[in-house]
Amino acid sequence: MIPVYIGKRIAAATLLSVAVAGCTSTVNNLPFLYKPEIRQGTLIDEEAVDALRPGMTERQVRFVLGPPTIEDPFTDNRWDYIYEVEPRSADVDAISRHVTVRFDDGELVSAEGDFVDADHPLSMSAD
Repeated sequence: MIPVYIGKRIAAATLLSVAVAGCTSTVNNLPFLYKPEIRQGTLIDEEAVDALRPGMTERQVRFVLGPPTIEDPFTDNRWDYIYEVEPRSADVDAISRHVTVRFDDGELVSAEGDFVDADHPLSMSAD
């Protein structure tokens, strides 16, 4: 008599797990379900990049831009700032920004990437 109850429990558990697994795709497609966008990296804006000037110390750059997203351990004089937004809802646009700053003897000498135009004092093409 005990094996009959165990068999029914196993069948019920299997049926329940199959039903729940089938609902996951339906739940993800519900229009009223809130899906926040994914933001990664250090926020980079045009005003902060415009505030950079040649000769700034690493500490001053860190104050203006924030902590670098990537400090390459093999290249001491280069910091990379990356900011990405992955939209998961219809009302947010995808954003991808990148700024690289380079130092020489602890002083800012150049920058490249988003918001660094040819007329920017740190632009490599301004040399």
